[in-house]
Amino acid sequence: MADRITQLQTLVREADSIDINAEWLDYAGVVEYYPEELVMTVKAGTTIAEIKKQLKKNKQSLTFYTKDDATTIGAVYANGGQDISDSVLGVQIIDGNGELLNFGGQVMKNVAGYDVARLLVGSKGKLAVITQISFKVLPSTYVGELNAPMKSSNNSALRTEIEQRLKSVFDPKGVFQ
Repeated sequence: MADRITQLQTLVREADSIDINAEWLDYAGVVEYYPEELVMTVKAGTTIAEIKKQLKKNKQSLTFYTKDDATTIGAVYANGGQDISDSVLGVQIIDGNGELLNFGGQVMKNVAGYDVARLLVGSKGKLAVITQISFKVLPSTYVGELNAPMKSSNNSALRTEIEQRLKSVFDPKGVFQ
C-alpha cells in the first residue's frame, strides 16, 4: 500500500485538481489498534462497519455517531463535526504539494504545535487528502449505543447561569460583558 501513497502523491503533484475515484476505495484497513491504550489508526477508506467489527472483539466502541456503517472513516472525518473532532488524535495527509505529512499522534495528550488533525475535520477534503486517521475509542459499557449525534446544549438559561458563576470568580478581560 506504500505504492498507493506514492501514486497519490504523484497524482497531487501533477494535477491542478484531483478526483479520488473508485480505484482508491480499496485503500482500507486497520493500520494499528491498541485495545489496552484505547487507540486505533486506520486507512481513510476503511468502512465504519469494519471498524466497529474490530472494536466489538474487545468490547469497545466509537466515541462519535455515524449515520451509515457503509460509509468510510475518511468520509466521516471530511464531513464531520465536533463529536468526531474530539476523538481525533492524529492524521496522515498529502498536502497540495504532494508531500506526505503526519500531524498529531496516538496519545491522548499531544501539545506539539497547531492541532491540524482537528482543524481538518469537516474540511470536505479541500485542504488535504487524508490517508490515515488515529482516534480514541472507549469501552462499550461507557459509551453505550449512540443513536444520534452528540449536541452541545444551546440552553440560554444554562449559559447565563454559567457565565454569572464565572464572572463571580474572575473576568480578567471583560469577556462576559
